Parts: sequence; structure tokens; C-alpha cells
Amino acid sequence: MVTTQQPTASDAMTRASKRARALASVGQSRVANSWLRLGASGITALVATSILGGALPIAWWVGLIPVIMVDRALYAGLLARCRRHDPPESLAGLIAWTAFGSAYANLLAVMLWCAPYVHGETLAMMYIFAGLANAATSLRSWPSLASAGLAPTIACMLGLPLTDFALGGAQNSLDLVPMVAGFLLLGFGANLWKSLIASDLAQLRAEEAADREHRAAAAAAAAKSDMVQRMNDELRTPMAALVGAAEHLRRSAMTAEARAHVSTLTQAGDVLKLVLDDLSDLDRLQNGQLRIEVKQTDPRELLRGVVSAFNAAAQDKHLELFLDIAPETPALVEIDPLRVRQVLFNLLANAVRYTTHGGVRVRLAVQAGAAGGRARLVFVVADTGAGMSRS
Repeated sequence: MVTTQQPTASDAMTRASKRARALASVGQSRVANSWLRLGASGITALVATSILGGALPIAWWVGLIPVIMVDRALYAGLLARCRRHDPPESLAGLIAWTAFGSAYANLLAVMLWCAPYVHGETLAMMYIFAGLANAATSLRSWPSLASAGLAPTIACMLGLPLTDFALGGAQNSLDLVPMVAGFLLLGFGANLWKSLIASDLAQLRAEEAADREHRAAAAAAAAKSDMVQRMNDELRTPMAALVGAAEHLRRSAMTAEARAHVSTLTQAGDVLKLVLDDLSDLDRLQNGQLRIEVKQTDPRELLRGVVSAFNAAAQDKHLELFLDIAPETPALVEIDPLRVRQVLFNLLANAVRYTTHGGVRVRLAVQAGAAGGRARLVFVVADTGAGMSRS
């Protein structure tokens, strides 16, 4: 029994994405070289005027201007749709127009080939080769469009020498030399085209791999953010109950020893709250959502609150915990109290954690030299432990 695997929605999205990228590459290349095509054709028309001895090449070039402008507009529309991830399902009209534009452009080669001078044939072949190179490079990402652009040019390159050979009675084999040169060019061009297609495919695979990694990283970041948020929410509820119960016990405590135990419990709740705040802020920082909220704050009370949260931890390790506040410290300053508290909390937590004997000293001073009603506060956390590395 043979089973066939049905295409999934993911496969369809991948194919649509590849189609949009390939067509966008064609549209971008075609729009980008439109002015180059127009300018190069104008120069060729001027040279052809001296060979043909008439204004017919100029008239051809004047007719080429709207052809290239319409071509530019059509491919610009294709590029815009592909960038909106809405590539057209059918390209029949664009294929027909591309073939028409290529055929009209090659009329100049026919005129030059019919000139009574060998210079006309030479310029005609040069013009045809340039057209082949342009169509092959700008349309290579979509085979049907590339075929529409190349077919009229290849027909001119092979048909003109054959026509000359036939009209000459099929006797002068030198008439076929341009055709042989054309076959050689097609052979070398095919190899170059394969290399360009392989390069495009390699770039496409690299972009797809980078896109997959980006989506995977975004999904992992979203999952981590969701986990942090859920953990934060689930921990804050019992923490609030713990702090509320501690506050109730503090009001009903009858002895100094009981009040000390309740104070330790309250400080532990404050430490836990700061840890949860750090987790939330880390998630906001990574998502670019962290905001600084400046408000008037008493830096002395802020520092006392942070230090008091570590009294119990310092006592458990038999460490001395000192607090020095300079008397000239202003009573109110405009800072973000939450961020300053977090920084001080982390510094003091490390100091207490990695100090085994001695003590930790926290200082608040005012640095001289500030002007304009501003004050530069200096917070110092010093300990007798191993310290922190510079990195």
C-alpha cells in the first residue's frame, strides 16, 4: 500500500515565501536597471544613426521610452506586491509584455544588420550580446520571465545570420560565423547562469536558515517571558499574604523578641519582592520595554530601607553591617527610586553573600562640584570579602 504525504500549511507558506522572494528579486533588478537600459539604448541609437544615415534609430529609441517606462511600472508593482507577501498567482500578462519589450528592443539589431556596412553587423551583435546579458542577469530568478526576455534576443542572434546565409544562396559559410559565435556565447552564458542560480539558491537557503533561527529565538524569548510572568504572578500572591500576615503580627506582638522575629519575616518579604521586581525588569529590559520613572525621593530613607532588608542575613553570618550617611545629603532628590533600590540591593546582596568574616559598610556621600541646583550622590558598598571581578 502506497501512501502519499499531503502538503501541510507550513509547506504552502514556505512555497509562497520562496515565490515572493524570487519575484521580488526579479522586480528589484528590473526596476534598478531600467535607466541603464534606456541610456545604453540611446547611445546605441546615436551610433546607429551614423551607420544607417537616417533618423530611424532615433525614432525607434523614442518609441522605446514608453516601453521601458511601462516595463518599469509593471515590475515596480510586482515588487510592491511581493514585499506585501501577496505575489500574483498568474504572470501571463507580465510574461507577454516582457517578450514584447524584448522583441521591440531587438528591432534596432535588425536595422543594423541590414545596413550596407560591416560595422552595422558588428554593432548589431554587440547590442544583442548586451541584451542577452541584461535579460539573463535581471530575470534569472524566474525561469518563465527569463525565457520571455531571452527568446526574442536569441532568435535575432541566430536568425539574422541564417537569413543572410539563405538569401546569399547558402554558399558563403562566412555568413554563419556570427551564429557560431552566438552558440559559443550561449554555452559560456549557460555556465555563468548556472553559477548565478546556484549563488541565488545558496543565498536563499542562508536567508531561510536565518529566518528560522530568528523565529526560534523569538519563540524562545516569548516562552521565557511567559514563564517569568506566570512565575511572578504566582509568587506575588503568597508573598502578599506573607507580608500582610507579618504586618498583622507586628501590630499584635507583645514582646521585643517577638517583634524582632516579625521584623526578620518582614525583611525577608521585602527581599523576595525585590527579587521578583528584578525578574520582571530583566524581562522588560530584554524586550525594550523598561522605563525610567523619575520622582522626588529621600535618598537617606531609601538607603536605610535597603540596608535594613539585610540585617537578618548579616546577623546569621555574624557580620557587622554599617551605614554611614553624610549629613549634607539632601532630603529630596529626583531619581528613579526603584532602579536605584535594585542596584543597591544587588550590590549589598553580593557583599553579604560573599563575605565570610568582618563586615559590610554602606556609605552615602555628596560629591562636590555639582552646580545649578543639582547634587551628585555617591553610593559605596565596601566589604571584607573576596570582592567582585572587573568584568
